Amino acid sequence: MPKWKRFLFGLAGVLLMNLAIYTCYTAAYTIVSYTKEKRNHSTATTALLHEVDLITITLANRENVSEWIGGLKSLSNSKGYRFKMIDAAGREQIVGELHDGDKEVATAVEWEHVVKVLAGGSVEEVERGNIFGKGLAMVGMPVDIGGQRYALFAERNVPSLYNGFWQQLFTVFLGFLLLFILLFLIGRPWRHREGFNIYISAIRRMSKGDFSVSIQLPKQMRGEFSELAHSINDMAAELSQMEQMRQTFISNVSHEIQSPLTSIRGFARVLQQSKLEEEQRQHYASIIETESVRLSRLSDNLLKLTTLEADQQPMRMKPFRLDQQLRSTILACEPQWTEKDLLMDVNLDEEVTYSGDEELLSQVWTNVLANSMKFTPEGGSISVEVKRTSGGASVCISDNGLGISEEDLPHIFERFFKADKARSRMAGGSGLGLSIVKRIVEMHGGTVAASSKPGSGTTITVLLPDAAAKQQ
Repeated sequence: MPKWKRFLFGLAGVLLMNLAIYTCYTAAYTIVSYTKEKRNHSTATTALLHEVDLITITLANRENVSEWIGGLKSLSNSKGYRFKMIDAAGREQIVGELHDGDKEVATAVEWEHVVKVLAGGSVEEVERGNIFGKGLAMVGMPVDIGGQRYALFAERNVPSLYNGFWQQLFTVFLGFLLLFILLFLIGRPWRHREGFNIYISAIRRMSKGDFSVSIQLPKQMRGEFSELAHSINDMAAELSQMEQMRQTFISNVSHEIQSPLTSIRGFARVLQQSKLEEEQRQHYASIIETESVRLSRLSDNLLKLTTLEADQQPMRMKPFRLDQQLRSTILACEPQWTEKDLLMDVNLDEEVTYSGDEELLSQVWTNVLANSMKFTPEGGSISVEVKRTSGGASVCISDNGLGISEEDLPHIFERFFKADKARSRMAGGSGLGLSIVKRIVEMHGGTVAASSKPGSGTTITVLLPDAAAKQQ
């Protein structure tokens, strides 16, 4: 049989095999996804329930319904949710709107859901007209405000069951098709089955979470397959690093949350003792309040960082005076630097106009200045310098504080990293401030860098490009 016929037969076999595999996969995907939604365990409601749980933690320190409504309005505008708060008497307050095109989506919460949530349970539900159409996800959970329980429901539009599925399926299909064509054209690996099995074994191990894969290439597997082996080894190394980062992140979050909760629980038990003096009682209550504020700030920073990294934070770009913003930020921090008798050396170029998100950049300067004041001893000095540059503007904030060691310096912008863990914990730091700084600066197309030596202070330099530089 001629080679071109063998090639066509092989290609037809590959196509038929892929069609059979992905037809079965599509059917299985449909059955599993539809069944999960009908049993109220869909991915959409699970993610929404997690976010609502974070929202209740964030708003937990608000003491009345009106303050909650104000916080929910802000979240509704930024995330596109609709919230409903219902009390035991059936009184309902709605915050936000949902639209399907130009038409507002109107729904009513079933009373049995309200009763279940008020009793302490939770509700998850997705409503769809059909599996190919868009749907409405709803979750409900109880909240206690001012001694009264409410049922808080959050709703949002969710895409069809197959959103992104077809593109993903086609991409994987095309990738496997190209791989099989490549293997068919090269031909030799099929004659060296033992060598080819190395790749299959490595990929199977990686699919089961074993990223310690390292392919030792046989002598007969050279050329393009040598590059393939190196690519698989590199992919395994990167996946291993990502998995380690994920585990570290989860461990850090758990540790940072558990620490204040342990303090709150311990001192709350002490307060239950009847023989405590009033001074001791007030002292322990103050510690509980401080730890609660710390936990709330950690939750706020986590939510903020997650929103920024997911590109869910809308950018409100407009021109403003960068020098005036730095001056206002320094004046707002006056109680902190006067309390430690710090010398503020301010050198601002006049009329430095920059086009960016004024609110987000204000948080950058607040976080960097807070770090400088926190780790600069009494009587020290902090320098703030703003300059116009040919490509935009630069902001340089320096201090003569404790400084950072050479091995810690490359990691200070990582989440939860603390160069001086004991001191950071005493000062109430969570290790997220500089991560937020870096993300906001990157969203503006800029860069942030740090230089430091132990005992000689730290310098943070932010370079912000102008609009023309960002587009290049």
